[in-house]
Amino acid sequence: NCADYCNNPQLLLSHIFGHVKGAFTGAEKEKEGIVEKADGGILFLDEIHRLPPEGQEMVFYFMDTGTYNKLGETDRHRKANVLLIGATTEDPNSALLNTFIRRIPITINIPAFEERPIDEKLELVQYLLSKEAQRVNKIIKISSEAIKALIGSTTYGNVGQLKSNIQLVCAKGFFNCINTNENIEINL
Repeated sequence: NCADYCNNPQLLLSHIFGHVKGAFTGAEKEKEGIVEKADGGILFLDEIHRLPPEGQEMVFYFMDTGTYNKLGETDRHRKANVLLIGATTEDPNSALLNTFIRRIPITINIPAFEERPIDEKLELVQYLLSKEAQRVNKIIKISSEAIKALIGSTTYGNVGQLKSNIQLVCAKGFFNCINTNENIEINL
């Protein structure tokens, strides 16, 4: 998750590509990056819009050549074969360098929760409720008004916000029946 390191671009690049001893203050030994660890596999970079411009340049050079260098190295003699997948909640055209965007062969746009059809919203609610029921090992009963409220309350944060809202109402419902063997009931 690139957002975890957004306040420290050097640490982010070190995490992705690794570093050699002495590359920066505190680099007391050589460290492999996740590109090296992902060799032969897939590397998913979440919140890729948080990559600083120099990081985007390093990633697109890697995409072009399959070679990279650790921080502190001058030669790009390291090789890795990695399928890169990036995700962003931002508009790629405003958050990423044009030179980076041109190298992305496939872009998949996933609609925001509020743009999805009602049947898909209901399926997501049902799925997330079933996951909570499994987690707490109780049957969860929910009123149609509560379902409407959950769907209507998810105007930001997309599915992640819906999941949080469902966890919250299920936790409150679980708390209300904690000393009984009753099912969890969620009403408006």
